Amino acid sequence: MRTRKPAGERRREIADAALAVIAEQGLAAFTAAAIARQVGVSDAALFRHFPTKEAIVVAAIARVEEVLFAGFPPAGGAPLERLGRFFLQRAHAHRAHPGASWLVGSEELAQAAPPEGVARAAGLRRRSRAFVRGCLAGAARGGDLAAGLGPEEAEVLVIGALLALAQRARQGRLPAGLPERTWSALERLLRAGGGPRPAAHPVASPARPASPPAPSPRARRRPHRRSP
Repeated sequence: MRTRKPAGERRREIADAALAVIAEQGLAAFTAAAIARQVGVSDAALFRHFPTKEAIVVAAIARVEEVLFAGFPPAGGAPLERLGRFFLQRAHAHRAHPGASWLVGSEELAQAAPPEGVARAAGLRRRSRAFVRGCLAGAARGGDLAAGLGPEEAEVLVIGALLALAQRARQGRLPAGLPERTWSALERLLRAGGGPRPAAHPVASPARPASPPAPSPRARRRPHRRSP
């Protein structure tokens, strides 16, 4: 006999399936049939848990908030340390749930979600950017940002890197370790002092042939004798 899952668990499963369909096929292919196939249930079973497809999108946006904002905001430490924890948590969430950030950032969202869903997604974007901006402003006040780099330009670097990682995750091209290497490179750009740089390797001069030793004064005075 097939065990029926609790309603809350099934709703979460459907929301995750919606994110997976969106990540793999986009909102244009976002249909009840596609979600039902992903979950392994009938179309009718979906609508026992959600009244409409738009309600599924709203649930998916709520799931995005749960995934992307787990442990948010990072507390404790200097501003750039908090920013680094946020960056890595968000990048790993992209890798685990590739459709999450794409759904929030997609301009097509208004075609599938009701107005309250669109507003909620916009609020998630504002929260993320406000946290990044606040960390960078705090780093600037503390003298931790690199000379000549303002919070606004730094925000472009951080948000741009996260968007690039999210796109790679959606394409299945976000290998383990890349988020850490990306943040390490960003931190060298952001932080005052920049961190250790590799020493320049001097170019070796071509070796000169060794000069023959000069003859001693005694050898110069000795007459040359021919062999018989």
